This record gives sequence, structure tokens and C-alpha cells, in this order.
Amino acid sequence: MNRIGTYQLFVMVIMFHIGSTPLFQLGSKAKQDSWLAVLLGAAAGLLVMALFITLQQRKPDASLVGLLQLAAGRWTAVVFGLLYAVYFAYQSMRNVRDFGELTTLSLLPNNPKWIIMAVILLIAWYTVVNGNESFFRTTQLLFIVMFGSYSLLAVLIMSNGLSQFRMLRPVMEDGLMPVVHAAMPDIFSFPFTQGVIFLVFWKYAANWKAARRASYWGYIGGALFIVFMNAMSMTVLGPLASTSSLPFLEVVQLVQIANFIERLDVVVTLLLFIGLYVKMTAFYLAAVLVLREIFRLRVQWLAAIIGVIIYVTSFIERNNTIHLWVGLGISLKLSLVMQVVIPFIILLLALIRVHGADTQTGAPASAERSGG
Repeated sequence: MNRIGTYQLFVMVIMFHIGSTPLFQLGSKAKQDSWLAVLLGAAAGLLVMALFITLQQRKPDASLVGLLQLAAGRWTAVVFGLLYAVYFAYQSMRNVRDFGELTTLSLLPNNPKWIIMAVILLIAWYTVVNGNESFFRTTQLLFIVMFGSYSLLAVLIMSNGLSQFRMLRPVMEDGLMPVVHAAMPDIFSFPFTQGVIFLVFWKYAANWKAARRASYWGYIGGALFIVFMNAMSMTVLGPLASTSSLPFLEVVQLVQIANFIERLDVVVTLLLFIGLYVKMTAFYLAAVLVLREIFRLRVQWLAAIIGVIIYVTSFIERNNTIHLWVGLGISLKLSLVMQVVIPFIILLLALIRVHGADTQTGAPASAERSGG
């Protein structure tokens, strides 16, 4: 695997956290304060990102499996490495299914879902086989398209007079607790602690100190974008935002300027495709890299095996209602174990080991000094 540039990492952190978030109105339980719930979840997630970076700081050239081994030994690293591979593959599967559902819902309603999902997974497989350099460079190019398109759409929505900021009032009408309940643990879990995946990629950073700064700023940039998009959807749709299946898509469908600029929902759909592709491929690649380090197999074989598993399991949930219920309910709570609990335990064990080693090395030196 090739080295990752600082700017490439910065872009990837932004793109990964944005991912599929425009598909949903995060924090809808907080009603007009949903943007505050997202902001609170992002602030809490920043602390977890600091946890990940502190953990990587223990050994910047170590992978996730290497960090596990450093903290808890070889066999424990293998067991938890396998758990993380399953977790990454599962998250990739969810994005494959999201891609299929979005396409059949908005763009190609008469096409079989299984063909659409097979095509996007083949594209992801090809990216994974070509390694992290190919993926990160592709994401770097897509970032330009995504940033420019979202900026243009925001300008059109504002200039069309669709945003009504009174929709965000009254602020915290029922106090702070509804905001906290909306943010924790759901928004905190998705997307703001999914950055655990970078414990797989940071090993390949060309300059760790620069990569650390880029990761912080990338996270902040992505978080502010998500907060802004959430607030903008709320200013246009108001209470309807919480009941909409694709809120931002509905917002853009309202844009009409001089009977000339309209039907921009196709653009939004393509932007959502980009976000889903980046997140799906990132999880797919992470699962392959973890298993490669454990089993020492070729990337091509692992990518094929995991790709088949992802594709087959993406049909387990019978319909989109069940898919969303599992993904935005049970899955979010269980994911916190992989995204927060285990990394915290790893860091704690690593610190205990270092402290124990310092104590052991310091004892003879103290005895020598007292005997001299």
C-alpha cells in the first residue's frame, strides 16, 4: 500500500463523515432544534476523534491490528481484529443497500435493485483492488465536484427565498434535554464516531504530525457542513423535515428560478451517490486491510471474498423500512462498542503497559543509585 498525502487525508476525513448523512434529517426528535442536536453530537464526537488520534500517537506506523497487539497481545489482537473486519464489512453492506434503495426510489424505479447494487459493488471492488492510493486520489477529485455542487445548491436555495429562519425558532423551547436525547447516542454514533476507521488508514500517512492536524480540521469541516445542511433543510421544510424520507432532495425540488433552473434533484441524487460510494468503499477497503494483516493473504482474494459476502448479506433485510429501522436503531447502539468502548479500552491498556514498563525499568535504576 502506498503513502497517503496530508491533503488527501484531510479530504477523506471530510468526505467520509459527510457520506450518506444528507439522506437523513439527523436529530429529528429535537424538531426545530435538530441542528443543535447535530452540533452537540459533533462536539462529543470531536472528543472521540481526539481519543483515536491519541491512540494512534502511541505508535504512528502501527495499524489497527498492531495497536491491538501493542495493548493486549497477539491473540487478543487477532480476535478483535476479526470483529473489526466484520464491523467494517457490515457498515459497507449498509451503504450498498442504501445505494440500491436510493437509486430505485429516485432515479431508476423500474430497474432491478440487485443489478444496481452489483454494479456499484463491482466499482468499489475495482477501487479496493487498486489500493489506497487509487481510492484516496479518486476521493480527492470527487471532493471538488461535491464541494462545488453543494455550494451552488446552497446559493440557489437561499436566492430562491426558500429558507425561512423563523422555522428554527423558538430555540430550545422544551429545554436542553430533548436536544441531548436526540444527540446521544444516535447522532454521536452516526456519523461522528465512525472515524474509528482511520485507525486503519493513519498508518499509511506520509507525515504523521501533518496528518494529525489534517484529521482534526477535516473532522471539523465535515461536522460544520452536516450542521449547516441540517439547518438549511429545517428552514425550508420546517416540521415536515422529520417526516420526509429524503429531506434535502425535497428541498432542492422546490428550487425554480425564472422557469429555467429547476429539476435539480438529479444533481442531488448524484451527490448522494458520491457520498455513499466513498463511505462504502472506505469500509470495504478497511475490512480487506485488517484481514490481510491477520491472514497474510493477497488483497485480490480478500476483496473478492468480502465483496461476495457484502453483496449477499445486503439482501437480508426484506425492505427499506426494516433496513432503516435496524440501521437507525439497533445498529447505532451496538456500533458504539466498536467505535468508542473498545478504542477507549485499547488506549487504557496501552497506557497501563507503558506505565508498568516505566516502573520496571525505573526500579533497578533507583536501586543502583541508592547502592552507589
